[in-house]
Amino acid sequence: MAEEMNFNKQDSKYYITLDKDEYINKSLLLIANNEKIKSGWINGIGAIYDIEIGYFDINKKDYVKRKFNEHYELLSLSGNISVKEEKKFVHTHITFSGTDYKVIGGHLFDAKIAAAGEFLIDSSDSEIKREYNRDIGLHLWCMKNNES
Repeated sequence: MAEEMNFNKQDSKYYITLDKDEYINKSLLLIANNEKIKSGWINGIGAIYDIEIGYFDINKKDYVKRKFNEHYELLSLSGNISVKEEKKFVHTHITFSGTDYKVIGGHLFDAKIAAAGEFLIDSSDSEIKREYNRDIGLHLWCMKNNES
């Protein structure tokens, strides 16, 4: 990861460019921690590789993961920043396509930038916390008792 993150803050929005070989989620988490972002919504596009995605199997209460190592076009990344177990947490989903133009998507564990990555974090002054839901098996947003 680059020593100095390439971003510009305007009002509550962070415009971010990630360089080749930088991890997406790790980089966004670093910015969230360094900038003390309480919560926010994330969007992004670019070109990626070394991708690990998954889907949540509700019966097993666990993710089924798959890796994609080729270069792909990042069509859309959407996600958020919240607090899970007292730490900042980046939760993202993506869709991407290869040379066959078929779209693949899922929960993003992480991916590296192949050529360019352009992201936006729309931050908020309110903190959103996650609490573990035993019935589902995930840490979900808890909108009650969240402090600003």
